[in-house]
Amino acid sequence: MSSLTELPQIRYEDPLVRIDWQAVDRECWWLPPQLLSLAGVPEFEQLTVRARQQVSHLEYVHLLEAGLWLESQFMGRLARLAHRSADAAHRARFLHEVREEAGHSLMFVELLQRSGYAMGGERGLGTRAVDLCGNLLSSRSALFWAMVVIGEELPDQLNRRLRRGAEEAILSAVVYRIADIHTRDEAMHCAFAREQCRQSAARCPAWQRALLAPALSVAIDLYARYVYFPSAAIYTRAGLAPARLWRARALANVHRRALVARMLRPTLEFLNRSGWRVSSRYCPQH
Repeated sequence: MSSLTELPQIRYEDPLVRIDWQAVDRECWWLPPQLLSLAGVPEFEQLTVRARQQVSHLEYVHLLEAGLWLESQFMGRLARLAHRSADAAHRARFLHEVREEAGHSLMFVELLQRSGYAMGGERGLGTRAVDLCGNLLSSRSALFWAMVVIGEELPDQLNRRLRRGAEEAILSAVVYRIADIHTRDEAMHCAFAREQCRQSAARCPAWQRALLAPALSVAIDLYARYVYFPSAAIYTRAGLAPARLWRARALANVHRRALVARMLRPTLEFLNRSGWRVSSRYCPQH
């Protein structure tokens, strides 16, 4: 692990008191229309604005649920790392990240409660496999930190585009504020995960990285599919029927696949620079 003693003192601000929760509004976009999985699909664009906004609400709820799942996994691992660390600076850093991740999760739950949207909790075989793999891997494992980078950066890419897209759509002020707080905090988390990934990959023999790279590529695709292509249940909750047909349209949507490729590329490039030979079917030109 790298030395953390040179890091500046981090001042924590509770995100729950930084948001005007009375401003939760369901009469606007929660994701900019161009970030929806069905953006550009003719049948979707013919729907009313209200119907498409409803999809934006449920797709953002899906993003929150993905964040809650990932952060629960990461907080548990960070807490164990802090407990086992004999270095006070490392322990403080791990615990600070636990506090920030818990704050993010509380933001997500608060919005869900105030908006009236119940959590769906739909997770398939792929995410359960990632859960199992994450629980079995050592925190010193190169594969573990590579998976942390993936888990941190894939939702973060969508959040960052949400903030930029707010200039082109009347976006919920509360959703924008949550995305703003989250991305600012995640910048430090992603940088920390990348540094640990670089160091652990450098310690890992090349033959071992070559052996593990196919599993990492599969994990990338499983997680990308979960984050960027919501299950049919999301379309059902949004009132689109038949839901399986709408999901098939999303999966075949060339606009969505091009966006996913752009969002995946920075992470794939970083992992390959770090010594991993990984690829994704969602970014075939990489």
